[in-house]
Amino acid sequence: MKITFVIPPAIKGRAAERLFGCTYQVYPQPNLVVLYAATILKNKGYDVVVRDMPVESLSFSDYEEWCENDNSDVYCFHTVPLCSELDLYAVKFLDENKPIIWFGPRPTADPTEFLEKDENYVLRGEVEATISKVVDAIEKKNDELLKDIPGLSYRKAGKSYHNKGFGYIKDVNKLPVPDRTLIQYKKYTNPKLPGSPYTTMLTSRQCSSRCYYCVPNSLSYARELEWKRCSTSPECIKPPVTLVEPENVKKELEEIKLLGIKAVSVIDDQFVWGKERHMQICQAFKEVGLPFGILARNDRLVDEEIVKALADAGCVYIDFGVESFRQEILDDVGKELKVETIEQSINLLKKYDIEPKINILYGASPLETKETLQETLDKLLKLDVNFAQFAVCSPFPGTRFREKALKEGWVVEKDVGKADPSKKSLIEYPHLSNQYLTDWVKHSYRRFYLRPTVILKRLLSIKRPGDALVYLKGLYQLTR
Repeated sequence: MKITFVIPPAIKGRAAERLFGCTYQVYPQPNLVVLYAATILKNKGYDVVVRDMPVESLSFSDYEEWCENDNSDVYCFHTVPLCSELDLYAVKFLDENKPIIWFGPRPTADPTEFLEKDENYVLRGEVEATISKVVDAIEKKNDELLKDIPGLSYRKAGKSYHNKGFGYIKDVNKLPVPDRTLIQYKKYTNPKLPGSPYTTMLTSRQCSSRCYYCVPNSLSYARELEWKRCSTSPECIKPPVTLVEPENVKKELEEIKLLGIKAVSVIDDQFVWGKERHMQICQAFKEVGLPFGILARNDRLVDEEIVKALADAGCVYIDFGVESFRQEILDDVGKELKVETIEQSINLLKKYDIEPKINILYGASPLETKETLQETLDKLLKLDVNFAQFAVCSPFPGTRFREKALKEGWVVEKDVGKADPSKKSLIEYPHLSNQYLTDWVKHSYRRFYLRPTVILKRLLSIKRPGDALVYLKGLYQLTR
């Protein structure tokens, strides 16, 4: 049986970035969520194909032509909020008699929307736990098997069924290493990393912090949404963090290097967990010899030994979720971060030549004012960093921020897929209009990236001709 994972091209404009799921592509990222699921099926002997059509530079008309000629038995879609409308439209071009498997945060949040016809299946939460069981049931044409698969929603004979949840995958070390040969892995480049091609990787799942606006990577996002459905305690808002053992991290890195991949973007929601484990993970990267970047909290990077180990291992950048430089705002949104740790961690990274990338999230709290917006931007500009990302907090499905924003009347547009959240504010406050917040993001990008020193540093750092084009495209998208 042939199973094809489909990432359709956008009809117009940029494709949604599906790995994190909360913005649109500046550069493409290998979709680990798809690769884990596809690898499991391939290892069971199924004929598996992955089509990342935006990376293949295909248009939507190319996709329509492909649909007419493809002979797959089952189609799978990994759907995030920003592309649900596109995916629901794209399936209409496929053979209506073929089963469709949906997974990802958007189908997990609202399975019913994706059960439009019989032979539609929604795999809620972590797709790796259920996909082989569902495909086996489809192949055997045995509907009785479907009844016993936790985390599954499906439609048969015009009726929808929603099985109980399974919680979360407790031992991620039993999962296979993603088979990166299933995609055109040589086409993926990342201007933040020195080597090309690059790939993405996970060494842990979930973050234990309680930021009430948080949209983690799309795997953790779906995991969290399903956990909330299963959990009986309203205080238990996130499933436990699960960790990949250092020896398994090293094994995956060795497989990555054998493919000729030159760099790694680690997309863990939070990379630094225990100090002993951290040192072992860094040692694995050092021994294999692949440069990498990570996401981490500032307060996890005020220990010089931890930062030095990252530098020695080949870490070239770290993404921070700073959000605001006002302590009362950080406290109000549950960030559990002290403002003083921001500059402390950045100074340590600079000492060891690791590039800090700062993420600012405006409007996450009603305590935000025009004055706090200006203060945050001013303090950021004084930090002498080269990378920053700005956005307005958006009411993503399943977040506590959405619940509160709807209750308080802050939401201007409920459907986050109707606009680019990094370009348009979907919320407003009595003292801050959505237009002001939208304009402030544009102003912030221009003030930050159009500084001559930033442009010069970036141009001087470019070592590959292709990166110059990616940089210029990114600069245009960010500042236009």
